[in-house]
Amino acid sequence: MEPKTLELKLSRALVAGHDLLRVELQAVRGAPLAPEVALVLDRSGSMAGGKLAEAKAAARLLLSALPETGRLALVAYDHEVEVGGFSREEALGFLEGLEARGNTALHAGWKMGTELLRNPSRPRFVLLLTDGLANVGLTDPEALVQEAAKAAEAGVYTFTLGFGEGYDRELLAGMALAGGGTHLYAAQGELQEALEGELAFLRGPVNLGARLALGEQVRHLAPFAPGERRVVLLRVEGEMPLEVEERTPHGKVSRLFPLPPRAPKGSPDWHLVELEELLAAGARLLAAEPQDKEEAKALRQQALDLKELLEGHPLAQNPRAQGLVEALEAFAGTLAQLARRFDIHLSDRAAREGRAYATRLFSEERTLAQRYRKRS
Repeated sequence: MEPKTLELKLSRALVAGHDLLRVELQAVRGAPLAPEVALVLDRSGSMAGGKLAEAKAAARLLLSALPETGRLALVAYDHEVEVGGFSREEALGFLEGLEARGNTALHAGWKMGTELLRNPSRPRFVLLLTDGLANVGLTDPEALVQEAAKAAEAGVYTFTLGFGEGYDRELLAGMALAGGGTHLYAAQGELQEALEGELAFLRGPVNLGARLALGEQVRHLAPFAPGERRVVLLRVEGEMPLEVEERTPHGKVSRLFPLPPRAPKGSPDWHLVELEELLAAGARLLAAEPQDKEEAKALRQQALDLKELLEGHPLAQNPRAQGLVEALEAFAGTLAQLARRFDIHLSDRAAREGRAYATRLFSEERTLAQRYRKRS
């Protein structure tokens, strides 16, 4: 049997009336695998000028950061889709010739990226970058999210980068979560930094991803960086076992885990599950977008209340809890500003930052490496 690449710890508890299973997965520190990556660039008319120049610079960074044994495909899309070269020299030439034009066939561009990643023995990632809304071809958000889940089922994982303030944040976050990846938000001037933070986790994973299933709940997890720790919280309905499928270059390793008994309230495992529920509440709160001063004031109080709960929790020193406390403090500062003088654009930027941060809160290393950025 292929050696396991993931160590698991299960904790189960009844918290706030919900029977919850906390699944902690940590990758071994094995030999890194060379990835296949498709960078899918929006080159529609809204990307003209500085945005496209910044996207090209980010693509060059990706080219230089991938290991020599890695494979990069470039895709550019407007209302049509164009594929660049696979060698670094061809890719650089392709980037040089790109110009902004047309509308946004987001699905067609993303789909081409998935189809170019054909080696099932390598970690496979699609990085989808856009500054706008899907308006050509398949545009239904639910259908696009389902497409990302199907790709993850086949071992191709979706990461999304929202650039500027014109993209559909729920669509991009939904595609990333269903596709096993994360969603990033970058204002102009921040794209290269955002991509650089994610590249640390993509350039040399130790497996090809994982799939968790508990009843009808299915979660896809993109390939793990060496030593990376992630946590998934699932709702228990019945006593069916947890199915964990690890994907390796030599095939799939499937294991069934009977559910543990519910931990007594106040026990160490109960506190682990409780903390996970608080982290999930924080993720939802950070993504909220107030529409007026009163709503900003109410959300600020919720953020401060949750921050206080986390600071007083027995596991307050948990790195993810500390990261969320830091994020809630920054978010509360933005909300205080909005409560004094409401600005719909600032409210939107803060919600974009929160939605993106929430998609990486499940990973201890990502939470530490890519901190919440206060918007002002």
